[in-house]
Amino acid sequence: MRGDVPFCWWALMSDSSETQVNTRVRGILGFGLVAVSLVLLGLVSQSMLVVTLVIVFVVFVHELGHFVAARLTGMKATEFFLGFGPRLFSFRRGETEFGVKPILAGAYVKLVGMTNLDEVGVEDEARTYRQQSYPKRLLVASAGSLMHFLMALIGLLVLFSFLGDPVAEEGSWEVASVLEQENLAEQSAAARAGIQMGDRILFVEGQSTAAWEDLVENIRNRPNETVQLEIMRGDTKLSLVTTLGVDPDGYGLLGVRGQQATKLVKHGPLQAMGQSGTEFVEMVGQSIRGIWTIVANLGEVADRIISAPNDPSANDNLETRPVSLVGAVQIGASDRLSGSERMQLFVAFNVFIGVFNLLPFLPLDGGHIAIATYERIREGRTGRRHIIDTARLLPVTYAVVAFLAFFGLGAIYLDIANPLGF
Repeated sequence: MRGDVPFCWWALMSDSSETQVNTRVRGILGFGLVAVSLVLLGLVSQSMLVVTLVIVFVVFVHELGHFVAARLTGMKATEFFLGFGPRLFSFRRGETEFGVKPILAGAYVKLVGMTNLDEVGVEDEARTYRQQSYPKRLLVASAGSLMHFLMALIGLLVLFSFLGDPVAEEGSWEVASVLEQENLAEQSAAARAGIQMGDRILFVEGQSTAAWEDLVENIRNRPNETVQLEIMRGDTKLSLVTTLGVDPDGYGLLGVRGQQATKLVKHGPLQAMGQSGTEFVEMVGQSIRGIWTIVANLGEVADRIISAPNDPSANDNLETRPVSLVGAVQIGASDRLSGSERMQLFVAFNVFIGVFNLLPFLPLDGGHIAIATYERIREGRTGRRHIIDTARLLPVTYAVVAFLAFFGLGAIYLDIANPLGF
């Protein structure tokens, strides 16, 4: 019998070593897969890479809020993963396993004993979510949305204090975009001249173009003519010369699209804080109204989701046009957006996600808040803990998950088949 002991010990050591090697190799391959994917995305578009990393960061901070709140309130978190799908690599710190999975479209924190359906050892029951006081459960469940709101408020402070709030200038216009190609053979006159988005065209051949209609009329009457343009780019005046093209109707063509001009207004610290609070409240209201508009027009939303590729009507009404993470990346990476506009998009994204997650349906955070609130009401002044049977809510939960899956996948299809064109 003694002779068998060393054999078994070495066999176990061998299996353990092999497991460690396999785990290390899988971790290296997993990290390499994620890194290569991000590098390829960066080669396609650096802007899309940056926006993608920002969204990943936002998702991470959401779950970080849940994790930190759970630790502060004494709950046990066994997993904290970024991404979904098979585990790429992970490591353990204390009682929690941290790791990354390949689909970086979300994250999750696994808390023990979230509902009465979770089986938990006797030694951990006191640290389960379900056994905590109402304020602790409320804090943990709402922590994700609170982190979104915090990021939104910080973004607004940065916008109003440093980047500047874009405010429309009445009676002024600027270049919204430049047509790169007049036809398959040559660039447009605007592209050849080097006109850029945000430029203000002040004069054409000495004639004022203060109004957009003035520019249109001036250019229409000069097909194939070489003209001198007076441009204001930021605080610098430029003089550019270009030869106009000809549109299909024989009119002159410059190749620009105009929009109402904006100026960046910056505020002092106190004013920026007040403006941030006011704007935040307004954006919360806009998010609530936006969600209600989509719910009230589900038929129209469904028609858009199942629309054919390149359907011009798919983007007619943006109020009922859902946008997925794919669309958010497309919009955020657009060259037509300024730094201030990108910050506004970041803030709006965080506010909407924060509000949406508070809807009182499982598996959203708001569902857990609603359950905790109902349990607290049932407890009343008795002091006896009331835990509802979550099994009764499963049919509704499955229906919500099915709807979110249809809505989410449909929005991804819509953003690919009929992109917004930002």
